[in-house]
Amino acid sequence: MQKSGVRTRDIRFFSQKNQKMICVHSQAAKDYAKYLEDQPHVIGYETSELLQMDRFQHISPLNIRKAYLAEKWTTDFLLHYADGRTGVREILDKQDLTKRADVEKLELSRRYWAALDISDWKVVITKEGVSQDDSICTASR
Repeated sequence: MQKSGVRTRDIRFFSQKNQKMICVHSQAAKDYAKYLEDQPHVIGYETSELLQMDRFQHISPLNIRKAYLAEKWTTDFLLHYADGRTGVREILDKQDLTKRADVEKLELSRRYWAALDISDWKVVITKEGVSQDDSICTASR
């Protein structure tokens, strides 16, 4: 999860699955997008999906910094499955799991998507910025 509007290094590539140019903000996210391109159960995906701030009022602010609820955020991946379900994936480097700020952002994302009845929410944990196989590196709550 990233703050919206923050200047980042953009990586652009053409997605065969989406039939359009995709923009991600890290090599790990690009690697994960490449993984998604090969998954037959994923029919499409969006990157840097903007969270609607007016929906923050529907989530519990418990243990989330008040300032985070006043910021614009984007989620890393919004997935669309062949069976009609929707999923969310957030990319996080393993070393950042110990940072309270990053954990709070993840919890904000999880609560946001849960309020929209999306329960397939997971974190893709990378090691030193490089994503690993989905079955090894995802965790959910």
